[in-house]
Amino acid sequence: MLKHLSITNYAIIEHLELNINNGFTVITGETGAGKSILLGALSLILGQRADTSVLNNKEKKCIIEGEFEFDKVQYFDFFNNNELDYEDSNIIRREINPKGKSRAFINDTPVSLSVLKELTSQLIDIHSQHQTLKVQDNKFQINVVDAFANIDEQISSYRKKYLNYTVSKNQLIKLVEATNKAQADVDYISFQAKEIEELQLKPNEKEKIEAELEIINNSEEIKTVLENSENALVNSDQNILAELKNITNAYVNIKDRSPLYHAIYERLNSVLIELEDVAREIDINNTTLDFDPENLSYLNERLSKIFSIEQKHNVSSTEEILALLENLNSQLSDTNSYEEKIKELSAKVETQKEDLLKVAKKISKIRINCFDGLSKKITETLNQLGMADATFYVEHDVLEELNEYGIDNVNFLFTSNKGVDPLELKKAASGGELSRLMLTIKSILASNNKLTSIVFDEIDTGVSGDIADKMAKIMKQMSSNMQVIAITHLPQVAAKGEHHYKIYKENKNGKTLTSIATLDNTERVEELAKMLSGEKLSVAARDNAKSLLNI
Repeated sequence: MLKHLSITNYAIIEHLELNINNGFTVITGETGAGKSILLGALSLILGQRADTSVLNNKEKKCIIEGEFEFDKVQYFDFFNNNELDYEDSNIIRREINPKGKSRAFINDTPVSLSVLKELTSQLIDIHSQHQTLKVQDNKFQINVVDAFANIDEQISSYRKKYLNYTVSKNQLIKLVEATNKAQADVDYISFQAKEIEELQLKPNEKEKIEAELEIINNSEEIKTVLENSENALVNSDQNILAELKNITNAYVNIKDRSPLYHAIYERLNSVLIELEDVAREIDINNTTLDFDPENLSYLNERLSKIFSIEQKHNVSSTEEILALLENLNSQLSDTNSYEEKIKELSAKVETQKEDLLKVAKKISKIRINCFDGLSKKITETLNQLGMADATFYVEHDVLEELNEYGIDNVNFLFTSNKGVDPLELKKAASGGELSRLMLTIKSILASNNKLTSIVFDEIDTGVSGDIADKMAKIMKQMSSNMQVIAITHLPQVAAKGEHHYKIYKENKNGKTLTSIATLDNTERVEELAKMLSGEKLSVAARDNAKSLLNI
C-alpha cells in the first residue's frame, strides 16, 4: 500500500506531504483545485514520462516520492533480479531537473523507467476518467476474463513461448525473402563466376604479364643496350674485361710488396670476377631475347580480358579478382544451403506452433468455463447499482491464427433494458452505465489480483443519488482487501470514506498554489454540505451531511 506521498515543485504544487492510511480514502475539492495535478504527480513515480513543463520553479528540480509497504515474499524475485535492496518501507522516487533530465530510484538505487513500471504496475492502479472507455477495448476485456479466471501464470508462460515463436517465424520470413532474392540473382552470380573461372587465373598473373609486355614492347632498345654492353665488355679489340685482366695480372707481381698493393689487387680481382659474371648474364639475355609477335598478341589479349573483369567488378589486381571469385562461389554455396535452413527452421516453427496451440486450447477452455460466472457476477453487481434489468454476456470467437492472447477473441455485450438484445458496449452503454460497469469490473478484479492499492478518479461521473451511494458501498467493500483512494465530486461517495482529504488552492506570496488538508468530522460536515448546496450553506445541507456521515 501507499503510505506516504511527497511532492515538490510540481505544477502549482510547491511542496505537499500526504500520509495515506489503509482502507477507503476520499479526496474532494473544487474543480481546478488540483486533484488532477495530484494524480499527475503520482503517475510520475509509476513510470509516466515527463518534461520541464511540470516544474513549478524552472530553476529547481521536481521530486516526487512515494513510500510503499508490501509483502517481501511476493516481490523477492523482482528485487533479487534487479539487484535492489528490500526495506520494510520501500521508497520510490522520481526526479526531473531543470534541463528536463529524468531519473528514477527504488530505495535510492537508480533504475530505468521500465524497471520502475514493472514494480509499480503490481502495486497500484490509477483509474483515470478516460480509462472508463477502455472497458470497450477487446484486449482489456480478455485481460478481465484472465484475471477473473486467475490464470496469470499460464498467460505469462504462454506469452514467453509466443514471443519465441514470433522470433522464429520472423527469422523464417527473412530467410525465405533472402532465398527468393538469392534465387533471382543466382543465374547472374553463376555467369559472373563462370566468366572468371574460364580465365583460369594464376596468382599475380596480371602483374607478370604486364612485366613481360614491358620487356617485349621495348625489346629493340633493350637489344641495342645489351649488344653495346657485350661489345664493350668482351667483343671489342680493347674490351674492358681484357684491359682489367691485364691490370689485375700486373698487380700479381707487386701485391706482396705492401699491404696496400695487396688490398688493391684483391679489390681488382673481386671487380673482375663480378664483371665477368655480368658479361655472362648480358650474353645469355642477348642470346635469349627474341621478339615473338604471336606471344605479344596472346599476352595483350589475355591482359585485355583481365582488365575487362577488373572494370566490370571495380577491382584492380589478380588477387582481388580471385577473392571476388571466392565470394561469388560462397554466395552460390549459401544459396544451395538455404533450402536446408528453411526446412529446419520451418520444422522448428511448426513445432513451436503446435506446442502453443496446445497451451492456447487449455487456456481457452479455462476462459470459456468462467464466462458464466463472470457474467453472473457482473450482472448481480450491476443490479445492485440500480440497473435491475441489466444483462451482461461474454461473446466468444475462436481466432484462425494465434496471437499474444491465445486463440480467443472475447467481446463484452450489454443491455440495460429488458427485452433488448445485448450489444457491444460502445453501442449499448451510456457514460454513467460505463462508469458503473467499470467499477463493477474493478471490484471483481480487486479480489482476483495482487494489487495493494487502487485510485479512482471520479469513476462516479454520470451518476448521482442512490446509485452514487451504492457505488461508494462497493468501493468501501473493496477497501477491506486493499487500499482504495477515490477522487470524487459526490457527497454520497465522500461520506463513505474512512479518511477524508480536501485539495484546495490558496495564494501565497503572489502565487497560486495547491495544498491538501485532512478533515476531521466537523470539517467533513462543512465540506459535504458545500458539495450538497454550494457555498451558501443551509441548515438542511448540514443536517443532510450529518445524516450521510451518520453523526
